[in-house]
Amino acid sequence: MSREENYLKISGISKSYGAVRALKDVSFSVKKGEIHTILGENGAGKSTLVKIIMGEQEPDSGQIELDGEVIQYYSPLHARSRGIQMVHQELAVFENMTVAENIFPWNEYRTNLNGVNWKKLNLEAQKRLDMFDLKSVRPEQLMRNLTLDIQQMIEILRCISARHSVLLLDEPTSGLNDEETAKLMIILKRLRDEGETILYISHRLKEILEISDSVTILRDGEYINTLLNDGNMTEDLLINSMVGRDLSSTLYRNKVYSAVEKNVLFEAKNICKENALNDVSFSLSKGEILGIFGLEGSGTVMLSRIIYGLGDKDSGDIFFRKAKLEKVMPSRMIENKILYLNTNRKLAGLLLDMPASDNIGLAVFKKISFFSFIDFRKLKEISRKFIKHLSIVIPSAKTHPRNLSGGNQQKVMLSICLAAEPDLLIVNEPTRGIDVGAKAEIHKLLLETVKKGVGIIIFSSELPELISLSDRIVVMKNNRISGEVVGKDIDESTIMTYAAGGGDVV
Repeated sequence: MSREENYLKISGISKSYGAVRALKDVSFSVKKGEIHTILGENGAGKSTLVKIIMGEQEPDSGQIELDGEVIQYYSPLHARSRGIQMVHQELAVFENMTVAENIFPWNEYRTNLNGVNWKKLNLEAQKRLDMFDLKSVRPEQLMRNLTLDIQQMIEILRCISARHSVLLLDEPTSGLNDEETAKLMIILKRLRDEGETILYISHRLKEILEISDSVTILRDGEYINTLLNDGNMTEDLLINSMVGRDLSSTLYRNKVYSAVEKNVLFEAKNICKENALNDVSFSLSKGEILGIFGLEGSGTVMLSRIIYGLGDKDSGDIFFRKAKLEKVMPSRMIENKILYLNTNRKLAGLLLDMPASDNIGLAVFKKISFFSFIDFRKLKEISRKFIKHLSIVIPSAKTHPRNLSGGNQQKVMLSICLAAEPDLLIVNEPTRGIDVGAKAEIHKLLLETVKKGVGIIIFSSELPELISLSDRIVVMKNNRISGEVVGKDIDESTIMTYAAGGGDVV
């Protein structure tokens, strides 16, 4: 096989973390000038493998060759010197630096006196921003003032702007909406046509089918096979290869709708926030799943935060069980058994360096404490219950979430909410960065939870997810509600018409 056929060659890579085996004797090759996707369930070893290629982890055994040369040193600096660049699943940005500095963190543009050439730096950064048509973003803006999806695009621009021989993209679209994802697909196809080699990780099967030349399947840390996208590849084929069982009938299936009794549990009335929300009103009934959808800039992110007291509103009222909530703040919401699943595991969802058991008990410490002393026996029982119930792959309840895969981190975060026995769940991107198998498990769990009379509000950028789960979907555009679809009338074209077309406010 030629060097170009074996441009990136993985041979016998194994890696364990204590008793947990992440990779076992993984071997496959990536061609030069192709988009090669790695697909697998939670804990399949995808992220571990790309971290090894990036030099962030060292394998226990095996070797990696790039363009015919064996990689001798495993460090990010060495990998970057070989032209290997990576976009991580979790954001890795410098929040106290400007957009331009994040795109070019190595100070490529300098004056004759070796200072930063700010004019050139900002000019080149603007050219990169134009690739995503980010008209609202300026090179001089601080990253901390940007939304998560914009930060995600800036990180992608940093990766593709650097000198590279291989691009590693770990869930690059997990924080992007459909429009932003489509732009990224165009950029990656262009790079491929120019001869760039791209190693891609995603759980979004539609985009995998669109963009991949080859797909390598990992399962439980082992190599299964590599499939060519020759026109015969289907979602069902990928699912069955990945999980070893047929999930096609359970994921994104058509929901069987039943009439939900109009027993209003939660209501937002005339919520306004300058330049963010304009007179937003909606209600949720007991035992109902309400989906809320909108494209970037529609106001969904701000609405999610405001209804839980994570942001201030200018006017409007929030009611729970028909009683007006005078002070909307997280502590009061938890007291009312209203729980919130954050969209960002790393920054706001988990205590990454504390035991999983402590995380799971966060919302119930008061309940299982006596004179401020925690009953650790009860904490152990609760954590074991949810580890089993959510099929969390974890060595023990004492394991820190930082050492878990992204999908298992998500399950721990959902356990925090469920352990409090909520009456209302507000969930943001509940399956962000999660494989097909785990998605099916979480979808099933949410549907089981709502049968107990719990009300659920889901903010998600994945339309198939909302369509398969929701009894109603409220659509936002331009910071206000543009439409609502109910039950059997829910379909993707109607929702997108309200989100991007000329749908009137209802």
